Amino acid sequence: MSEENCIFCKIVRGEMPASKVFEDDHCVAFMDAFPIRSGHTLLIPKVHSVNLIDVDADVLGHLAGKLPPLVNAVKKATGADGVLVVAANGKGAGQEVPHLHFHAIPRDHGDEFRFVFPEGYRESMADRKELDEMAKRIADLT
Repeated sequence: MSEENCIFCKIVRGEMPASKVFEDDHCVAFMDAFPIRSGHTLLIPKVHSVNLIDVDADVLGHLAGKLPPLVNAVKKATGADGVLVVAANGKGAGQEVPHLHFHAIPRDHGDEFRFVFPEGYRESMADRKELDEMAKRIADLT
């Protein structure tokens, strides 16, 4: 999707309405139009980046500095037990809008929304040799 057709870029340009929480020269936070729960907020960079894989490090640093006060405000405003912060990177991870965005979703213990882990995934630990090999593969690419 091009920047011209990106719904989040349209919000940044003022071509689409959004209920903004805050905005500065580099980012904007606004309410998710399809909230998981009341208070579900998105934080996006103003510059178009598809996801964490292609975002500029300085832009990401700025966003990282904005997340803690946003999460704190979402928690206080909603009275939630906690706030889930997540960014999906690519279709395989569930990313629907190809513009980097962080979800701040208020959560309460026992609420309906949750990650669903495969049944029995904690029944046995991974093989240490396999973990070490994958760690090396990832480390070699960083």
